[in-house]
Amino acid sequence: YSSDCEAILEMDLTHTKARTRKLRILESLNRHSEALVEVCALQLKFMQDNRDKLRLGIPVTPPVPQSKIEQLMALIVPNEVEKMLQKINAKFGGENGSQERPLPSCHTILQLLQSFSGYNAWMSKAAKDGSLDSLTSKLSGAKSEEEKVELLLKRGRRYAYHRMFDECKNDFESAYQILENDEDNKVKNALHGDTYPRVLEWVGMCRHLRYDLDGALKCYETCADMEPINAEILVKCAGVKMDAGKLEEAMKLFKTALELDPTAVDALLHRANLYMLQNKAKEAKADLELCLELRPDHLLARLRLATVHMATEDLEGAKRNLEMAAEIDPDSSEVHSYRGELHFAQGEFVEAKAEFDRAITCDAGNPTPYVNAALTVMNTQPDGGGPPDIPESIRLLEKAIEVDPQFQTAYVHLGQFKLSTATDLTTAKEVVALYDKGLDYCRTADELKDIVSMRILTVAQVDAAAMLKMDTLNMQ
Repeated sequence: YSSDCEAILEMDLTHTKARTRKLRILESLNRHSEALVEVCALQLKFMQDNRDKLRLGIPVTPPVPQSKIEQLMALIVPNEVEKMLQKINAKFGGENGSQERPLPSCHTILQLLQSFSGYNAWMSKAAKDGSLDSLTSKLSGAKSEEEKVELLLKRGRRYAYHRMFDECKNDFESAYQILENDEDNKVKNALHGDTYPRVLEWVGMCRHLRYDLDGALKCYETCADMEPINAEILVKCAGVKMDAGKLEEAMKLFKTALELDPTAVDALLHRANLYMLQNKAKEAKADLELCLELRPDHLLARLRLATVHMATEDLEGAKRNLEMAAEIDPDSSEVHSYRGELHFAQGEFVEAKAEFDRAITCDAGNPTPYVNAALTVMNTQPDGGGPPDIPESIRLLEKAIEVDPQFQTAYVHLGQFKLSTATDLTTAKEVVALYDKGLDYCRTADELKDIVSMRILTVAQVDAAAMLKMDTLNMQ
């Protein structure tokens, strides 16, 4: 039967009955990816034939229902995600990976560092430790391994102070390596004060940021053994467990941290995130309210509380908390970004766009307001009527990726917008390359899913258009 269909399609590429028959045969053989290409070909042909009717809104019945694409995608996507995950793990998988995963953007790193109350203390320590030049010259004259470790910790911290995170990570890892090779504990025993646990804590943080979860856990657990009453270390440990999907283990660590110190605001703040992952908004709200009782000026807790109100559709509560957050820091990019989201949710697109623009002005390295501004532009009709300003949306999304190449949401939207204006197949192929770039930065199956789905569909559409000898996907 298959060869009959092929013979007909060779004579008439657009023969709908033969193509539908071929689709059924491919499905029965479980050749789902090829079947998807056939569905896309039937759709493209249908859209081309009915262009005028579709434009005028006249109802026409497509040859295959949309549910057919969804059905095939449900069969194709999980395998592709699994394959991609294996590829990523082979490349970046901890000690066995062929290369080191890059650190996230400066904005992301600062968000994590500032979510711990120890931030100001180490920043002031770093300010007093001396300049990078003086620490570097001391390092070159270091007489012993223990002196080297102490100076690497100080210089690493100073690099972090200047937001030079790649350099700071290298210093902490170098200090850690010296201590790892110190089998007879001679260097460790000669260190002053809390140098060893601080090296472990910083290496744990840098590894967590690079998504080396096993490496991070190893450092944090050793550090927790040395400082059993340090609640902040347990909270950092819990954060790694959360990223590893071990939510119950994370919950136990938060409980222990709060038993050690019932006023540990870090534990309350981060446990609220865990509660939100578990869709327990009531519990998250209680933790954040207690956190704010203990530290009324805690900006991050105030912002999180606003998002809990948004998630439970209490827009008044969200608005009230954002006003209080703005009093703590009127120039916070996050405050303006969330305010914009609140306007967006209420369909107030002009006000939303103004807030997103302000958020970008406050911190040009925050990718979220660029994406939100792009979506706002897509929902805004220009003054003189006509379609939304797609080129402006594309510019904003490209900017989001420029400031944070690991921001997956931007790739998904940018691909969709570019495809909607593609005039030839070259643009569609560029979108596939864009998705590939985004996939390179994914870390989990959840992050992969959206981009993998978009990529599969785009490739199928490109292949279908090529099969029909069409040079465009755009039927408008």
